[in-house]
Amino acid sequence: MTGRIVRSGLALALAAATITAPAAADAAATGTTAGTVTDFGVQQTALTVFESYYGTAGDRAVAYGVQMGSPGVLSVVDPVTRELVDTAYLPDSSGAWGITQATDGTVYAGSYPNAHVYAYDPLTRTTTDLGAPVPDQTVLYGLRPGADGRIYGGTYPGAHVFSYSPSEGFRDYGAMFPGEQYAVDVAVDPVRNVLWAAIGSHGHLVRLDLTTGEKRDILPAALRGDASYPYDINLAGGRLFVKRSKLEALVLDPDTGVVVADGFVISSRGTSPLAPDGRSVYFTSTSNQLWRYDVQTDASGPVTGANGSPVAAGGAGIGFGFLGDRLYATIGNYAGQAFSYDPATKSSEQYRLPFPPQALDINSISAGPDGRIYTNLYINGNLSVLDPATGTPTNLGRLGQADGFGWLNGKMYQGVYPYGGVLEYDPAKAYVFGTNPRELFRLQPDGQNRPLAFASNGSKVYIGSTPDYGLWGGALTVYDTATGTRTTRKDIVADQGVIALAVAGDRLWAGTTIGGGGGTTPKATEAKVFTADLATGEKLAEFTPVPGADSISSIVAGPDGLIWGLADGELFILDPATGAVVHRQDIPGRASGVQDELVVNPADEHVYASLDGNLLQIDPLSKQVRVLRDAETYRLTQDAQGDLWFRNGVKAANGAVQYGSHLLRYVPEPDGCVGSDLRAHVTIGGIDSTVANRYAGGGCTVNDLIRDEADWPGHGAFVAHVAQVTEDLVRTKVLTGSEKDAIVSAAARSDVGR
Repeated sequence: MTGRIVRSGLALALAAATITAPAAADAAATGTTAGTVTDFGVQQTALTVFESYYGTAGDRAVAYGVQMGSPGVLSVVDPVTRELVDTAYLPDSSGAWGITQATDGTVYAGSYPNAHVYAYDPLTRTTTDLGAPVPDQTVLYGLRPGADGRIYGGTYPGAHVFSYSPSEGFRDYGAMFPGEQYAVDVAVDPVRNVLWAAIGSHGHLVRLDLTTGEKRDILPAALRGDASYPYDINLAGGRLFVKRSKLEALVLDPDTGVVVADGFVISSRGTSPLAPDGRSVYFTSTSNQLWRYDVQTDASGPVTGANGSPVAAGGAGIGFGFLGDRLYATIGNYAGQAFSYDPATKSSEQYRLPFPPQALDINSISAGPDGRIYTNLYINGNLSVLDPATGTPTNLGRLGQADGFGWLNGKMYQGVYPYGGVLEYDPAKAYVFGTNPRELFRLQPDGQNRPLAFASNGSKVYIGSTPDYGLWGGALTVYDTATGTRTTRKDIVADQGVIALAVAGDRLWAGTTIGGGGGTTPKATEAKVFTADLATGEKLAEFTPVPGADSISSIVAGPDGLIWGLADGELFILDPATGAVVHRQDIPGRASGVQDELVVNPADEHVYASLDGNLLQIDPLSKQVRVLRDAETYRLTQDAQGDLWFRNGVKAANGAVQYGSHLLRYVPEPDGCVGSDLRAHVTIGGIDSTVANRYAGGGCTVNDLIRDEADWPGHGAFVAHVAQVTEDLVRTKVLTGSEKDAIVSAAARSDVGR
């Protein structure tokens, strides 16, 4: 029992419930009460505008923008006076990807994660939740106006197309392509009653005759099924403009799909409507320059200003409109940027619109070795750091949506979606994006877009990742910080992503998910645990701890020398020598998809879990589970003191977790015995009593209280001590009388004190 520390307040016959003064003082030093939760509040308010639509509010020209928030927001701004006209909330949503205005003046937003349509009346400034157009969807996309007050849109994950009109209500036109999940945009010809749907994540472009229901895939045959799928589509001037997901542009005949033009880039969320001149369509392109396409000549190129230089828009356009002949655009998602251009004078202007910042969901949390807590915002991607001593968060700057964090030698390693970037950041230096953090490499060329799991050992950082849209097979990457070299092992478990990593002993342990990239259906049938060589990342062995499980979301080196993991909400424990399962049990909650996590507290040796909003404490000996919180506990991480950090969140009826903008801390209760003896049986001087070891109160196990490693004046004194301790434990109902007798007998047979 070497290495164990029993605090000085413990008498030889420690009562089971004793908690010593030193441990309580440690908790007081943190400024909190042990066993309680402190809410550090919203970490950042920030701006995330998904799309804008240029329309009218009565006689006034306005831009309607949909924003991420708690709940989602529809904002109305004046692009000329640059005033905020109104802010409308979309209850039960977290934002909306689609916004449009119908011919009757009503504005419609299509939300996530509840996939509802909201109607906004710009005259009365009232908002109505119209409900879900298609059951069991989570996102609505690409709202577009039709005739007679009707609007159209697409859905995920069913890839349906729907319409809504005040006279008819919703109409579901069904799934657009078998096996696909995304109808990510639509274009509409209300005169001919035809609709086009952009389908991902394996490229298709479906022309739907709204009168007859006939569907045809008009995407050029060579591009069908391609991972760079149609993403934004616009019908303008008799041409169908298609921006693919990798930004390649196509201009097609809308009926035949014949390519009219290609070989250029569209960086914006689609294009402008046809300009008042009847021939110009605008968009942003390479280097976010403003480009023009001439529908009469089918030629395209950068727009030049009065000085003959290309016109810079300042970012990618997310909505275009015309006031008179002048072009207006909302630019970028995160700063309220805007742009206008006058074709007659070739003058342009960049400015900002007053979209109101909102409290946004925390995506990832990491406790740094510097004692500070780092948070990254979902979608928005801002990185913030909290000093727990002051309770003050500081916004460091834009990073991108970080789906995983790791640490080595004081530096932070960041996995950024959607390009699979792995970045290195030194918190001891000024935050300057591009320099600190600096990009080390991208995994997207290896078919990966989410670096999720991180671990480290020696000079190496290990990264587990999941595949890009439309692909299968994750990867394990080993990056050597000393040499700057990396090895990426793709599809290390066939058709499975790598989502959990831990270093234990002389190898790396990993957990997988059967899920592929976005828009795919799993090919694999059950998640795996595998081990890999720490030097090379080469796979050594593969196990199936929970047959039929979809994912192994967490894996840690347990306090008992075993490997602990979570699989679809089930706890499992492996023998590291053989990979054999030595224990399995259900614990409260089920897989939530929001970083279900295990951590091991170095102070009290207990295992803590966040699962489906629960915060759980698991006794490493008895495996009994104590529910510390039964809601709003997601994205669990642990600092060096053993304090637990997480975000809040509300679970919607469809399982989506939203409204998680607050950062919280739980301080575990003090432990009277640091580094407890966790052997399965009460063992005295090498003699196994056969009595199950257990916690006896104050964080001490029965083995801790026996103290057979201490110096004793004689064997009799030791046996008397054991008899007294076990008698006290019988009195407090920790032990039975027969267990006491077995332990005292083992003490008598031992050589302790002889």
